[in-house]
Amino acid sequence: MRKLAIISGLLILHLSVMAAPYLGELSLFTTAAGAEADDIQVIARYLPAYETQGAYSETWDYDVEMRYQVQWNSSLDTDEISASSLVVEPYRLALNLQSTNTEHIIGLQKINFGPARILRSLMWFDSVNPMDPLELTPGVTGISTTHFYPSGRSSQAWLLTPGDPIGWEAFADQSGTFETGGRITLPNNHGQLGVTTHWRVADISSLYPDDPDLYEGRIGFDGFWDIGIGLWIESVYKNQRLSEDPFLEQLQTTLGADYTIWIGNGLLITTEHMMINMWNSPIVDDNDIILSTVMANYSPTMFDQLSLMFYLDWETETPLAYLSWGQTYDSFRFTLGAFYTDASTTQGSDESLNSNFSGKGIQLIVAYNH
Repeated sequence: MRKLAIISGLLILHLSVMAAPYLGELSLFTTAAGAEADDIQVIARYLPAYETQGAYSETWDYDVEMRYQVQWNSSLDTDEISASSLVVEPYRLALNLQSTNTEHIIGLQKINFGPARILRSLMWFDSVNPMDPLELTPGVTGISTTHFYPSGRSSQAWLLTPGDPIGWEAFADQSGTFETGGRITLPNNHGQLGVTTHWRVADISSLYPDDPDLYEGRIGFDGFWDIGIGLWIESVYKNQRLSEDPFLEQLQTTLGADYTIWIGNGLLITTEHMMINMWNSPIVDDNDIILSTVMANYSPTMFDQLSLMFYLDWETETPLAYLSWGQTYDSFRFTLGAFYTDASTTQGSDESLNSNFSGKGIQLIVAYNH
């Protein structure tokens, strides 16, 4: 992967010098938080990209995406820089082959699906934070194939190389193995239904050195209906086993709805409720986790976006409130946010939402696209 990163980076640089189609996104994340209000986190990120497309034959088109990530992280206090790091790695390296009814994607790509917006039970292959307006996330490496049928149905299959934990995963893949799965979507009278499966082998040698292979199977069901009010569901059953003994069984379900109140340009209200039930585990007690969120979005002008979100972990009574104002122009995007959470009760169950926030503070995001 390191050799691939160096080669792709040099190729992007060469293409930019040769005036090829060259794109990029430069962004700056600044968060001031902490009980003393003097802890500052700074992330500067540049995503240079090269994209090209054309016809491979009379029936096939191709699209090549090469996107790199150069990221600098720093933690500051009132006196000095306390820690910093630089990350240089591929972000997307994919070849997309398309025909009338079929699409093949080969390489480092983004795979996501499901109707949920914030509390996503089907967040299997991405880690998009709902409070990140740029929706940045690591990808997965492999091959995915999607076939579209005339009736509106579609089927998708994938074969992925081993990688780090992503989405809701707690353990990395076992080296020398592959992840595989698929998805079928079916239209209904007012929306869409989907069934998704996935299988992988995780590495838990840190917990069980003598039995490091954790066999994991997942099956998910989702549906969306637009009946004046938007309604959706995502439900995932996950079974994890060692070679002879059970390790964990889990049922994770998201129920959601949205409705637009016609005040001004329209006030969109979105609410989601997630229930996580875990049982049959030798290391975790049987446990139920309940999470809820409500979000309101309003656009006073075509350039402005106001958003207010409330989030609650019912077990730990951990609240999170996030208010943001964003402006979008042709090349620039500005987002100013303010947040509050009870840092003293923050636990892992809500890490996907508030891992970047503690106490109260503000956040500024500036992005420039070229």
